[in-house]
Amino acid sequence: MTCLWRSWLAVLFLAIASACKAQDAPLINTKASDAPTETRATVDAPDGPLSSGDEKIDTLLDRLEARGKSVPGLKSKLTYTHVIVDPVESRKVKEGELLFARAEPNYRFYVHFDRHIADGVVSRSGEYFAFDGRWLIERNDRAKNVIKRELAREGQYRDPFKLGEGPFPLPFGQRRGDMLKNFRVSLEPFAIGDPLQTDHLRCVPRPGTDLAKRYSRVDIYIDRRIDLPVRIVTENLKDGNRIEVDFKDISTGEAPAASRFAIEEPKDYDIRIERLDDSPEDGAAP
Repeated sequence: MTCLWRSWLAVLFLAIASACKAQDAPLINTKASDAPTETRATVDAPDGPLSSGDEKIDTLLDRLEARGKSVPGLKSKLTYTHVIVDPVESRKVKEGELLFARAEPNYRFYVHFDRHIADGVVSRSGEYFAFDGRWLIERNDRAKNVIKRELAREGQYRDPFKLGEGPFPLPFGQRRGDMLKNFRVSLEPFAIGDPLQTDHLRCVPRPGTDLAKRYSRVDIYIDRRIDLPVRIVTENLKDGNRIEVDFKDISTGEAPAASRFAIEEPKDYDIRIERLDDSPEDGAAP
């Protein structure tokens, strides 16, 4: 399992955490057209944030930013699909659940996959990913191992998802200005296969940014009824392979208890610990 896969799993999950409960504000509901609405320029608004040059896109970005400031907790079913395009398109699918909690000094998240589909064959084996505000923890039951990576010291605030700074380049729930500095954004027309009742933002990394070295595009599908992303797609610049993540049965409200974010470490599993500023070590958890 590559570091890229692990990073984007965390990134895509936190994309959902960037939104909050639907409110009574007007919904964005654009009609399909023959061509997408593109950001033709990025301009500085007087005494305000950067503008895409398109009011509808600016409104969507502002709403996503606002949601990210208030959601206390979230639960959802999760489907993760790795699409390999060459030589013949194939799909590997993982299904499971995710949890998110707003906490101090750092957010928490938890992902558990228990169903895998490849070449039409269904298998069950546990994969777990959790960030408890300090440690990013991975457990693979098939490999019988646990990897713990320290991202923050005890009590230290760190935003690992800020564009251009953290290890997880999260392009959602960010300030509109940060998004537009890093992406050219267009509002795409509805296409067959898109989630119903969604607005589709296509985000193309700007030349010279770190994201432009890895991704050719990031697609965000925002459900108009609940103001939450329900599908996110990333396309790898190098080979065109895609990661498609779908979120279903989303519920927001009280943050799950801290105990829900713990991952058990079986005694017979190999455990690897990677501390900040230290080389990896093997042995028991600290």
